[in-house]
Amino acid sequence: MLSRYLQIFYCILICIFSRNTFAEMTIENLIYDDSKPFHLKILDTLPSEAIIQIGADSAENTIIEFMDYFCGYCKKIHPELVELANERDDVRVIFLQHPILSESSKVVAQMVVAANYQQKGFELHHEIFSISGSLTQAKLNQAIKDSGVNSIKLRIDSAKDETEKIIILSSFLAGGIGARGTPSIFVNEIFTPGYISKQQIINMLK
Repeated sequence: MLSRYLQIFYCILICIFSRNTFAEMTIENLIYDDSKPFHLKILDTLPSEAIIQIGADSAENTIIEFMDYFCGYCKKIHPELVELANERDDVRVIFLQHPILSESSKVVAQMVVAANYQQKGFELHHEIFSISGSLTQAKLNQAIKDSGVNSIKLRIDSAKDETEKIIILSSFLAGGIGARGTPSIFVNEIFTPGYISKQQIINMLK
């Protein structure tokens, strides 16, 4: 429990020292304020550019997935999560970066966050997870093209310090809630490490 609080503390330090980049939330509010569920307070801690979302903000159910673009189970669960959001008006799905498998994971994560600056974050995210077979540079380039992202701006924004800090913050939060691998999923207040089926998720919805 102590290590969780320490990691959250480090996240808040990043927020404090980068106020133009990150949403502000005090340590007391994040840890001790019970007026809002913890999984929703995580979203308050993150800047809007970090949040890749499908579904309405007003949805009664919130599913949060910490994921890595080179994670096979993240790729497996992706269409199931998208189906849920498309089938049910009361569900929103939020994908958060937790690139832990390789340096390439971090590079791709930064690209998707950068695409979010263009309001194309979900489009690129979806194209990447819709790729057949392994993720190669040629396939990534095609995904960028198909998503409608401005590739020149994407390259510039991917290299920004703010983009890197968003990835760091998201991963710190993932570690703070016990996400030792990917996918790690909140279905509302219920945290589940590892892959779970679409039907299991449905059983946990309100």
